[in-house]
Amino acid sequence: MKRYLTLIIISILILCQTLIGCAGSKNVPQISSSSGVRKDQPPKAEASRQETSNSSNHVVLGFYTDSQRAKESLVKEINNLDEVAFFWYTFDGSGIVKPAGNVNLNLKERAQKGGAKVYALIHNLDANGFNSQLAHQVLANKANRLKFINNLVLLTTKDNWDGIAIDIEKILAADRKNYSAFLDELHTSLKAKNKILNVSIPAKYQDNPNDLWSGAFDYATIGRAADQVVLMTYEEHGIGTTQGPIASQGWVNRVVDFAIGKIPNEKIIMGLPVYASDWASNRPTIPSYLTYDKAISLAKKLNVNILYDKYQQVPHFAYTIGNVRHEVYLEDVRSLTAKLGLAQKSQLHGVAIWRLGIEDPTLWTEVLKKYSSG
Repeated sequence: MKRYLTLIIISILILCQTLIGCAGSKNVPQISSSSGVRKDQPPKAEASRQETSNSSNHVVLGFYTDSQRAKESLVKEINNLDEVAFFWYTFDGSGIVKPAGNVNLNLKERAQKGGAKVYALIHNLDANGFNSQLAHQVLANKANRLKFINNLVLLTTKDNWDGIAIDIEKILAADRKNYSAFLDELHTSLKAKNKILNVSIPAKYQDNPNDLWSGAFDYATIGRAADQVVLMTYEEHGIGTTQGPIASQGWVNRVVDFAIGKIPNEKIIMGLPVYASDWASNRPTIPSYLTYDKAISLAKKLNVNILYDKYQQVPHFAYTIGNVRHEVYLEDVRSLTAKLGLAQKSQLHGVAIWRLGIEDPTLWTEVLKKYSSG
């Protein structure tokens, strides 16, 4: 597989506004002797709950990162969202959970009042990208892993989250079994508190346990442990590759086919990219990332037509400034409708928007409305 180092830098570029200059407005709770959770073991199951995968409705999940546009999108479209994952938390090597964004519990509660389930999203992204060693320190050490799990459970109960969303990426291939064990243990502990475990995984269409980006992700064991699995079906081409689509239909088909052979389809939530990538001939492996609005505005400003590859369901256009040729790939109503058709045909649990605030506004009125009622 050729492309997986790409997500490191795209996440920094897209999320830089989220992570720079933000300070958590609320301290994240840590396990103490008075918390009611023992430090030497995860909580035992004390109640069963109806699994989220049993729902017959198509779930629409939105990833929320800190920006004014994201907030506006969340508030405006809350009635069209079934679930929201807030990109607000990280952790240290000992398993302590820490704020990594502007934790605004009032906004979280507003989403809940609008009828959405809300998840505290935990990630290992820092200024240098996804931190493999940080993940290793927690996953490979049983004491740290247990402390991490207990702190995640306490976070959900103290601040009334409906569940935890795990987005730990670039995990060392050697930690494959450790990561699977962590998810299984976390699921048991969350289930004891009637909470949901949502896990994001990189897209792939074959399993190579030694792969530097996706090797640690055992689809089958993750599918057994998680209540929901977000399949990140984007970055087919990105940092480190040559120009090409973000998520061509043929590639997405292969990824979904592989996933449903390993994970129950009723647990899978398919990722929907709503951004654009601009490739320049003088920087052939480093695209610039644009919002949908910026990509459309650019095409209009330069008076170029947006072409559409009907076979691969890919909108794109090209332009030249000076001696530098640019190729832009994006997602629009047509390409996203095709992806939603695949999600319906494959009877997936739902779709996840990466990320709120940068999407084509007609996504809500012309695409998702039909999907939710389908």
